[in-house]
Amino acid sequence: MQEHSALTQPDTFIEHYERKIHSQKQLIELSKALNSNLDLRSLIDSILNISIAQSRCLQAGIYLVPEIDHHGLVLDENFVGFEVADPSAFAIPYKSDIVKLLSEYPTLLTLSEIKNIAAATEHSSLAQVSYTAAITQFSKLNAELLLVPLKAKGRINGILVMGPKSDGETYLAEEKAFLSDLASLAAIAVENARLYELATVDMMTKLKIHHFFQTRLREEIENSRDTGEPVCLLLTDIDHFKKFNDTYGHQIGDLVLKEVAKVLINTAKGKDVAARYGGEEFALIAPARNIESARAIAEKYREKIEKLSVKNPSNKGEKTLKVTVSVGVAMFNPETDSENKHLIERADQALYAAKHGGRNRVEVKA
Repeated sequence: MQEHSALTQPDTFIEHYERKIHSQKQLIELSKALNSNLDLRSLIDSILNISIAQSRCLQAGIYLVPEIDHHGLVLDENFVGFEVADPSAFAIPYKSDIVKLLSEYPTLLTLSEIKNIAAATEHSSLAQVSYTAAITQFSKLNAELLLVPLKAKGRINGILVMGPKSDGETYLAEEKAFLSDLASLAAIAVENARLYELATVDMMTKLKIHHFFQTRLREEIENSRDTGEPVCLLLTDIDHFKKFNDTYGHQIGDLVLKEVAKVLINTAKGKDVAARYGGEEFALIAPARNIESARAIAEKYREKIEKLSVKNPSNKGEKTLKVTVSVGVAMFNPETDSENKHLIERADQALYAAKHGGRNRVEVKA
């Protein structure tokens, strides 16, 4: 019996460290993958997919600060498995007691453990309310959540929320350790992606800025010239936009811009780049699309806007605002388009034709 025990103990010891080495190798690879991704949307998808795969759970989401001047963490719209109609309603004040607890506690906590801590610790009535509101909100996602704080530069910049494991078992210490390490890597990657976003995205519309648009268009044109793969450009602006500003004020005009931009962003697929060209004029770079495919995308976008109803929060005029757009489409021609401006000019000519042809339409310039 002693001999058997002597053999088993080292084997267990070796297996344990083999798992740790494997885990560390995984984290190194994940670190490379996460930090090479500066697109926040796809980065969040990667973080959630990795977390789910490692934890064998069916639900995961991430709370992040949505805006620079926002004072809370909000559930990002890219979540998995939760039944949530409006993610923006799931918000935790940044200075709440629950965020402070997650920041200071040495290990990861489940929602049940947080409830016990809240019940056992004496707090002021204000702090108790802060705990209660956050616990109630998290419970709407799942009462058995595991909360994983993302910490960068000594502060929390997100909270990864994990549903229970699919086999019903509790999270093992080594699984929690892996998620904690992953969260540290994810926090840095999110911070880097945020900085990149600040430098390349128009904060009001969430579209790419003009300089980024010009850079990407040049890259796609060079790629098309080298490979023969088509690339198209859509230019679009909001019909009679001035009337929204003149009738309802600039705040309502900004609201219309945001809602129309949101549709364009959601219309973009794959390598498409949605950008703010200037004012109420937007653009979509459509790589690997011929003119027929680009026209179909433009028509789809136009139809979505035609069906869009923008709620007017002011006391002026209509309570629901109807919006339409005109769209011009052109495809890169290596024989005539030596620079960005030549393709842009043809797309702009098509847009001009759409506006002077009655608006709320798509035109193509060969």
